[in-house]
Amino acid sequence: MEKHWMGGPWPRLGFTLVLIMGLSGTGRGQAPARNPRLDSLEARLPQVPRPDTNRVNTLNELIWENRDSHPRRSLALAVEALALGERLQFRRGIAKTYILRGIIYATTGRFDDAIADFEQCRRQRAALGDWQGVAGAINNVGEVEVEQGRYAAAVAHYVEALRLEQRYGTPERIAADLANIGTVYFRMGQYDQALAYQQQYLRLPGRVVDAHNDALAYQLIGQTYEQLAQPDSALHYFERALAASRGRANWRGEGQAELGRGRVLAARQQYAAATAGLARALVLARKADDLPTCAAIFSAQGQLALRQQKPAEARPQFAAAYALSRQLKAREATREALAGLAATARQQADYRAAANYGEQLAALKDSLLTEASTRQIAEMNVRYETEQKTAENRLQAAQLLTQQQVIRRRNVQLGAGLALALLGAGLAYLLYARHRLRQRLEHEQERQLLYQQRTAAVFEAEENERRRIGSDLHDGVGQLITAAKLNLNALARDLDTAPPAALHLLVDNALSVLNESYREVRDISHNLMPNALLKQGLGAAVRDFLSKMVSADGLRAEVQLFGLDERLPALVESVLFRVIQELAQNIVKHARATVITLQLVRSADELTIMVEDNGQGFDPAALQPGAGLGLSNIETRLAYLGGQLFIDAAIGRGTIVTLTVPLPVENAA
Repeated sequence: MEKHWMGGPWPRLGFTLVLIMGLSGTGRGQAPARNPRLDSLEARLPQVPRPDTNRVNTLNELIWENRDSHPRRSLALAVEALALGERLQFRRGIAKTYILRGIIYATTGRFDDAIADFEQCRRQRAALGDWQGVAGAINNVGEVEVEQGRYAAAVAHYVEALRLEQRYGTPERIAADLANIGTVYFRMGQYDQALAYQQQYLRLPGRVVDAHNDALAYQLIGQTYEQLAQPDSALHYFERALAASRGRANWRGEGQAELGRGRVLAARQQYAAATAGLARALVLARKADDLPTCAAIFSAQGQLALRQQKPAEARPQFAAAYALSRQLKAREATREALAGLAATARQQADYRAAANYGEQLAALKDSLLTEASTRQIAEMNVRYETEQKTAENRLQAAQLLTQQQVIRRRNVQLGAGLALALLGAGLAYLLYARHRLRQRLEHEQERQLLYQQRTAAVFEAEENERRRIGSDLHDGVGQLITAAKLNLNALARDLDTAPPAALHLLVDNALSVLNESYREVRDISHNLMPNALLKQGLGAAVRDFLSKMVSADGLRAEVQLFGLDERLPALVESVLFRVIQELAQNIVKHARATVITLQLVRSADELTIMVEDNGQGFDPAALQPGAGLGLSNIETRLAYLGGQLFIDAAIGRGTIVTLTVPLPVENAA
């Protein structure tokens, strides 16, 4: 879910992803932090050059991991991901790219672009029927509106998203949405309510701990304590936000935490430490292209100069904050900059300028007040209309007392008309119900036919397996046992008459044949359930199986395993091993390939298997009925596990088969 971000003069909780580089230095002598996830993805991207959905997904992961340390690279990656997603008509990937780019636009102050991307994401996910994703996009629009000071519009979007979450979401998503409503309380100065919402988020039972999201929560709690005039608590939470941000190479979060520390230190008259902290914050914010935070830092530096009675130094800082906040259309930041300019003018005895700034500030406050009061005005209008309706009802009741006869006649006419309307509606409903019943019957017949076809495919595959095992037993083990029997019969017949050397030869021949029978039976049993699968798991079994397929004509197999350090459930391993066997045998029989590449990638909740060959390929649309019996068998086995099959094939360029299988999530709340 996209839910938490920070920005503006008072950075706050906002966009977070649920669905995963280091700093060049923080200015405090710290060793550069690294992001192992980002390093792994950057290394993996050149390994997926093929323009398919896997590359779109990898690009999206890189966009997200680069957001805090290299936002410009994220935006460049988003251009490629959107172009490729449109080319493939990959709606889910397109929606993800829009939401990610919108978050980066929002955190760098491009609010109009951010809202446009969130609306694009909303449309894509509505077309997919992904209502949780729709709720996340709506929620993000509300968060940008908060940054713009449009509180009533923001709350309207939050409530709209919350209604969807209550129907389709999880308790944690609902709590996060309520926390976003709490940010509006913060902006409106109701700090106790804002604090309660953010602490509720941090204390949520079973919540998945995420350093990025936790840093955002610590940041807002620190700001809330700062407004409640509790500097010790504020400084404590800013320090926690700073530590969490450094651990993730999060330049934006680290810069915002340094900003909070700097304000508290300035209030304590620790001017040297405050000056150094705000300077570090500005360096980090500029590295992250975080323009809203830059505006907030300029205002904080101006306030620091005013505290030291240095209005000449304060004025250019507030002017920079004012210009930047006007550019961003961030009214709360503009208000703070105007207040600083007015205070600076008063300290310089420039009362005309102070009055001018004061008038602009009053007009902006009135605008914010009007925006925040919209809901109350609407509620008063509703109450007024209700009172008007009550008065009208009383008047109508008085008129009814004098018009009983007219009303009775009209009631009779109305009753007759209503009866006819009900009759027509009843007939229409019966016709509609009949049509719906016919549709359900046809759907059920299609479902039954598909089930029968898949069952027949499984039975056919099982029967073929029985024939193969029977043939192996008859042609191999049966003949060997027959040979052993002949040797033992000859031994029994000649036991008393044959010389010892001949008897020894018969015994040796019988033992040799029995040993060969034992090896044959063992090979058959290993094919049924390999020891590698039982003892070491799917990865080892597949590697062992493919190594035995290497042929004299140059067939080569490559196996790549990612994240398979732990065993999968036994049933999942068994079914997927049979599926991989079927795919490999199809390649050997039909593809004329020289290289088979197999990748198994396990994530937290999904296993992805990609089988690629460099053979002659085929046209999936040209398959005749019954020609794809092996594929039907594979689809049936995957359907049993809740998985899916995707085929990318064309004549002359090989084939890529991708399997996705959901895995049970461990330690879920």
